[in-house]
Amino acid sequence: MELGSFMRAMFLFKPRSETATGLLTACFACLVAAAVVVAAVPPIAATVEDRALGGEVVDLASLFPRTADYDFAVPLAGTYQLPALKAAPGGQLLDMNGEALDLAKVLDGRISLVSFVYLLCADTNGCPLALATLFDVFDGSEAAPFLKQHLQLVTISFDPERDTPEALGSFAYPVLADPKAGRKVDWHFYTSSGAKVLQPVLDGFGQAVIHTADSETINHLLRMFLVDRQGRIRNVYGLGMIDPRLLMSDVETLLMEEAGQ
Repeated sequence: MELGSFMRAMFLFKPRSETATGLLTACFACLVAAAVVVAAVPPIAATVEDRALGGEVVDLASLFPRTADYDFAVPLAGTYQLPALKAAPGGQLLDMNGEALDLAKVLDGRISLVSFVYLLCADTNGCPLALATLFDVFDGSEAAPFLKQHLQLVTISFDPERDTPEALGSFAYPVLADPKAGRKVDWHFYTSSGAKVLQPVLDGFGQAVIHTADSETINHLLRMFLVDRQGRIRNVYGLGMIDPRLLMSDVETLLMEEAGQ
């Protein structure tokens, strides 16, 4: 079974407490450790960085396998365009140390895959799927270490009351402590000081979030956003589209676009 499949299976049960969330974190840590023994994708040669940044197709999508969940051919990078949809919003967030920062500054200067989640989500086609996909991208990026300078993963919680900086830090620890993190893309986790502060960010991205009478459940649509270095949203992915191959083909398309300017 692939590591991403383990990630999805890990989230099949519904966590009911901080203790359960801690168990998820422990399982996550085990999965990261298990990645060491998984057959690694052969690294892309260093010269590929020059080719990719020079506008040549290097097929970053090939770092990831075609799966039964996404059994379709991904368009070759550079054979299509990604028009700018709108500017990504700024907004005040908190990092895992509780320090305030502006989202606009986070997104400036690197291509970003932005996702919105909450840690207690039990919908296997929601946050767990998004997190598993992002983990696949994070882990697979080791085979193309030049991406670290050009791509980042940005995950924002829309449950600030429970997903505190400390809770996010505990959840993200296995990623941050990965001994190979220096060769992989950066993955940042953020929360906010409250729902009112976060709402302009959600509205700016078009991320629907509905709080229900059940305090443990937050209804939302699965969305992931591709943002370019200039802070413009270039693609929006929903259920059935967050295939790592498609994400990386789009990232490579943006790199090729930059090389042609």
